[in-house]
Amino acid sequence: MDINPEFKVAKILVDQGKESAEYSHFKSAVEKFKIAQQFNANIDVDWSGICWHGSLNNQAKDVIFACEKAVALKPKHGDINDSRGVARALTGDYQGAIKDFEIFVKWTNNPKRKSQRQSWIQDLKKGKNPFTLEVLEELRLRK
Repeated sequence: MDINPEFKVAKILVDQGKESAEYSHFKSAVEKFKIAQQFNANIDVDWSGICWHGSLNNQAKDVIFACEKAVALKPKHGDINDSRGVARALTGDYQGAIKDFEIFVKWTNNPKRKSQRQSWIQDLKKGKNPFTLEVLEELRLRK
């Protein structure tokens, strides 16, 4: 069975995009993913991963659209909303971040992560960004 050439090209581009993301080259990764989808609209792209890692590496503004794509594909998936919540908070959309973290809190069974998000929600409601350098570093090490 031959794989069609468009799928092959899309797959190569996705693989290159993942490699770019591993080296924190998120703009390059996103461009490769976008081009891959031009070759094959159904190719699996890890928009949530780009959202999460880009946000934690000071590129939330560049990856927020990836967060939106990820949530659009799986709107009730708590981890994906959680990733977008981080990006939203880092880009100043505290109300949107609160909504995303509330979805995560209802979704998760992990008491530690639930408590942490509840704390973030309280900070955001007070107009305080909970994402200090220490918190961002802790999150980078976790996932």
